[in-house]
Amino acid sequence: MDEFRMLLEVNQSRIEKKIFDLKRSQHTQCEQGDNNSRCKNLAKLLLLVVKMKNSLLREAKFDNHINSIKPLISELDDPEIENAVDELENLKEINTLHELKLSFEKTIDTIDYNKSTLSKKIISNWIKVDDRNDPLRVKFAEIEESINDNDWQNITVTVSNLTHSEFKPWLNKLNGFIVASKNISTIYHHLLQYIS
Repeated sequence: MDEFRMLLEVNQSRIEKKIFDLKRSQHTQCEQGDNNSRCKNLAKLLLLVVKMKNSLLREAKFDNHINSIKPLISELDDPEIENAVDELENLKEINTLHELKLSFEKTIDTIDYNKSTLSKKIISNWIKVDDRNDPLRVKFAEIEESINDNDWQNITVTVSNLTHSEFKPWLNKLNGFIVASKNISTIYHHLLQYIS
């Protein structure tokens, strides 16, 4: 998790540097009125997209800026960015990495409860014991590491082993997270091309 935070901080500092460079070059490149507002809109878009990406990976709730970025993106007339925004808009619910982890642990608790004996079920109402070496918890650590590396292929392989029916709702949440992450990254990389 610390590596992930460090990676986010490095990316955020890169973006802040790009925005600073953009603002500095604004005085030389964007003297005309329309170009000036375009440069400001690009900087604003980039900041909103970074906030969305950071909230997806770090926050308790997703900070959805789709409605704020949609009018600004329509000015760019970039079909790939517009498609990515449309896909984000079509997601009913976007869960953060934190929400995915909590949901995964709740699912594991449900599976453990269903497998336990009557006496363990009664005791579990008062005492909760987490086995950190539980193979399912290890799976989530693998999934989390793959998310940090943007290794979507490995996530697919890892979740294919989650055969319990209780994981179906969680897998839907994970799929929404992956779609959101990929589309936010697409928007981010395309916006960087406009600035470079």
